[in-house]
This record gives sequence, C-alpha cells and structure tokens, in this order.
Amino acid sequence: MMSLTINYDTFITLLLEAVSELSIVYAEHIDDYDELIEHVFIGEVTRFSERLYAGDPNSVVLKRLLDFIGCAFAADDEKLKELISVSFLENLSRDGDSFEGIRVLLSAKLSEELSKYD
Repeated sequence: MMSLTINYDTFITLLLEAVSELSIVYAEHIDDYDELIEHVFIGEVTRFSERLYAGDPNSVVLKRLLDFIGCAFAADDEKLKELISVSFLENLSRDGDSFEGIRVLLSAKLSEELSKYD
C-alpha cells in the first residue's frame, strides 16, 4: 500500500484517517451540502476541536487532531496552508478558555500563523 503525501488534494482523506472521530462531522457535512466544501468542513473541524477542548482539555483526540493539522501546515503546499489558516485558525472562537488552551497545543508554525489574526 502506498502512503499519500499530505497536500490540498489528500488532506481531508488523511485527516479522516488520522482522526476517525471526525467521521460523524464529515457525514453531517455531506448530508447538509451534498458534497465536500473544504473551507466549510474545516470550519466545522474548528468547532469540533473547541467542543473537544471544552469536554476535556487533555483530550487525546484533540492532540491527535492538532498534531495532524500542524504536520499538514508544515507541508509545502500554499493552497493547503491557506485552507488551514483561513478555515481553521481564523475560525477559532476568541471567547472563553478554549482559545488560549488550544493556542498552547498548536505547533510553533500554527501558533505563529494564528498570531497574524490577533
């Protein structure tokens, strides 16, 4: 079996493999839109991550999700970086404890990118 490189075209597939807990969010997205709309779906992933943090700031699922997004952001794909920046980072709610809590869990590159929105 050949492993896929993380890029814009493979990101969602690999994300769903890495974080199978997102399958429900993905299924609801497809039900709502009848297709994958990447930017909208990643916004939904942002809200999923915030719910995970609210339920358990030490969630292993949240850590796995943020680690994968950090790896993807480090890939040499500007379209993928834009997707993560605009649809994940920019959508993080600035209200409540989750913002600072999630910020601390981000990779250095994601944290640096997030600071552009402050």
